[in-house]
Amino acid sequence: MSALLRVFCIRALRRTECKIAITVTLLFCLISFAETCLRFYGADQGELPSAAYAWAWNMDAMQVNASRVYLFFIMPIAGALVFSDVARQDLRSGSACLLASRSSVTTCVLAYGATSFIGAFLLTFVGLEFLQLLAFVAFPVEGAFEGYLGMPMYLDLRTPGGLFAEIWNDAPYVYNLIFAVAASFWSGASALLSCALGMMMRRNKLALILPGAISLAAFVVLPLVVPGLSGLLHFSLMYPKLNDQAVSVARFILTPCLYMIPSFCLIAMACKRGRDVLL
Repeated sequence: MSALLRVFCIRALRRTECKIAITVTLLFCLISFAETCLRFYGADQGELPSAAYAWAWNMDAMQVNASRVYLFFIMPIAGALVFSDVARQDLRSGSACLLASRSSVTTCVLAYGATSFIGAFLLTFVGLEFLQLLAFVAFPVEGAFEGYLGMPMYLDLRTPGGLFAEIWNDAPYVYNLIFAVAASFWSGASALLSCALGMMMRRNKLALILPGAISLAAFVVLPLVVPGLSGLLHFSLMYPKLNDQAVSVARFILTPCLYMIPSFCLIAMACKRGRDVLL
């Protein structure tokens, strides 16, 4: 398994699709950072918020539309482009069967899934941490709470009472790191589902966009059908919202785990079918 993972990771970095995903992610990071900076055009240095709060992934407070577009539309597809379609490509070319003969079907299937998850996770995590580093370029480590006309509002900085509020008060950059990991985990989970679907579906490109399309459709439809169920979706748990995130830590951790159950089931089916899935 370890040898196969190393080979797959090197292969992922050399893929054109992976380079496209990296380029798109970095482009959105730069656009999001520029959009954040424009919110404070003409402000005095003493009126700027901290780099922790001006992090462009804090998209509601900073009113960053580019980050929203990346979260809802681009992130699941970019994460899947890193490696999720390789399994189906190898199935078509016969390479997967050769790899399985050198190891085992279970090892091969698990390696495809693990590399897809790791690749998407790292893509998103590095991108969001790059956004945090960019914030240090334009904003102070510790900034003011107030703004002036034309700036985003910072009222929720005064009495945060939402998810991880204590961490925000004591270590805001650790608070941001938690949400960077959470968003990266969701990206990896979506890529893993794309990989698992690709092993079962003949249309590889459809498997790449299906997880993101389903989650986006649920985000649009559920509030209209059953308003209470919209809070179960993952979007609101992937970026800081301070007072608005009135959920428990257990739910914050368990929700993404529940979302990975379909992926695990499909991978288990692929392993159980053995060489039938590789032919």
